Amino acid sequence: MSDLTSAHGEQGRQSAAPAIRSVDRACELLAAFTLDAPALALSELSRQVGLPKATVHRIASALLSRGMLAQSADGRYRLGVKVLELGAVVRESLNAVQICRPVMAALAARTSETVLLATADWPALELLIVQRLESPHPLSVGSPVGRRLPLSPGSVVSKALLAGLPPLEAEGLVARLPMTPSTRRTILGRDELLADIERARRQGFAFEQGEYYDGVCGVAVPIIYDGSRPLASIGIVGPETRIASEMKALGELLVEETKAMRPVRLPESGATVGAEELSAPGGRSGHEHAPGGRSGQRRARARSDGQMRG
Repeated sequence: MSDLTSAHGEQGRQSAAPAIRSVDRACELLAAFTLDAPALALSELSRQVGLPKATVHRIASALLSRGMLAQSADGRYRLGVKVLELGAVVRESLNAVQICRPVMAALAARTSETVLLATADWPALELLIVQRLESPHPLSVGSPVGRRLPLSPGSVVSKALLAGLPPLEAEGLVARLPMTPSTRRTILGRDELLADIERARRQGFAFEQGEYYDGVCGVAVPIIYDGSRPLASIGIVGPETRIASEMKALGELLVEETKAMRPVRLPESGATVGAEELSAPGGRSGHEHAPGGRSGQRRARARSDGQMRG
């Protein structure tokens, strides 16, 4: 009897192997589509996954029938509506998105600027933009939801994540960061970046102006901690012409609206996160644009107070 059972088990494993291989190949086919290559011809798909055209065509036909792929008039394949539906399910199941949705909606309503949510992949030194609420203004800033990006010395959400770390851990990670310039204003010195991160840690929010995209500035805060590490950051970004003079008020608003998502004190920093202890950004070469003027601060604070009362 044991020999018969063993034989049946071996036959089952052998019959399952082709099915598992087909699933693997279908997954490889779907993974070949990216934001940089959203549509692919059969020959391109074949090269991407390293399979014969006939095999790719057979798998693609099955995926087409399930709505996982769609095909344009020119024969090129793209991801289908079913993938979009599954993506919506994934976004709904992401704790960060669920937790942050009310706060993001409130920030978007009060500022009328683009609000971003990014999650951290610390081992890979990357972040993922998982949610974006668009500004209603004709001139606004877009960031690609679903794209993995390296932690960057110019990105405000990156700097907020780093500012949320204990200082020694932040120093170790900055030593590993590729200091790649995004614009002429991007910080390229590690010591200068660490000083910028420490300033963000003290005042409770990070800021940047023209360091990631020319003509764009923003503020961001770290949120949702796992031990001493923030798992995500929320940022407000907009055109320099519209929000450069308002960054301190926007930073204070971010700190206030997200305080329940953060320890009372940032890890290993002596400063309690609170608007009354925030100092104006600035004091660094190339950041004369930071909102340091008293009249500008009064206008920004008045706007923030008015928004929060409303």
